[in-house]
Order: sequence, then structure tokens, then C-alpha cells
Amino acid sequence: MRRLAALLAVLLAGCISAGSVPPLQYYVLADAGRAPETRHASEGGRVLLIEPTSVNAFYDSQRLVYSRAPGERAYYQFAAWTERPGRALAQLLSRRLDAPLTTAGVRGDLVLRTRLEELYHDASSNPGQVTIEVSAELVDSAGRRVGEPRRFTRSVPTSAENAAGAVAAANRALTEVLDDIAAWYDSRNTQVAG
Repeated sequence: MRRLAALLAVLLAGCISAGSVPPLQYYVLADAGRAPETRHASEGGRVLLIEPTSVNAFYDSQRLVYSRAPGERAYYQFAAWTERPGRALAQLLSRRLDAPLTTAGVRGDLVLRTRLEELYHDASSNPGQVTIEVSAELVDSAGRRVGEPRRFTRSVPTSAENAAGAVAAANRALTEVLDDIAAWYDSRNTQVAG
């Protein structure tokens, strides 16, 4: 009986070769935009803070997400982000707007709250597109909303139907959303100052 178990273990080990499984690839979610102009954080004597981004539960993962049909989502098997997209988004917003995160211990006059609603490769057509949707709102130091909240959605075509193509499109889409949020913040900040 022991010999049969040992033989079975050897046979299974031969069938499951580590060489036949592709390695997990890690990708960086990045802002391909221009360097921030140091003007946002303390403009008009007010200090802006960036709250850590909340995330729709399915996207609160390092795994890249794709869709082959409307209303369906799945994870890439061998592709992951180097960090969770919500955390990356908050850090990129902080850099882009030259504003510290609320976790930095700095006191501020305005807080930018964001939520990552979606970030996925729509592969229902070849090669597909990446869609990102972020909701945002500004609140004052007392937690009162300043103006109306906004949703920022961008879809960027992928160059290839694979994780690398999806990541390149995701970075372009993210950059466009960061551009939109910065412009929206600038318009809100002008209204608050006026």
C-alpha cells in the first residue's frame, strides 16, 4: 500500500511540473501624466488632504480584472498589480495634487474623498478596452460636502488582448482620470475661494 501511494505521488509530481506553469507577472499602476505643478496643496491658504481611496470589494485586490461579457468579471490568473489599485490611486492623487494623505498627520481645510468603482479590461471584443471609474467628493474640515460629488469614467483601447496590453491602457485611462480630477478640483477650489 505504501509503495502504491509513493508511486502515485511520483506520477502526480511528474504531471504537475513547475516548468509548465507560467510565472506570475506583476505590473505597476502608474500616472503617465506630467509632473505636478506645486500649486494645489496650500493654494489660497487652504490645505488639501487626500483620504485613502475606498474600493468596490471585487477590485480591492492586487489581481487584474477582465470581462468577457457584460455584467461578468474575472481575475487574470497570472497577472497582478504590485499594490492594490485603491492604495495606488490615493498615492498618485497625492503626488498629482501635491497634497498629503490624511494618514500623514497633517491638518487640512479640504479633504478629497475618492472611491474606485471599477477598473477592468473589457475583453468582450478583440483586443478590448480598459475602463476605470472613480467617484470623488470634496469635504471641509467639519466633514460637510463642498459642491456636488462627481464620477470620472474613462475607457481606453488596448493594443493587445493580454495583461500587458491591459496594463498599458489602464495607465493611460488612469492618467486621464487624474487629469479630470485635478481640473475638477481646481474648478471647485476656485469656487470655494470666491
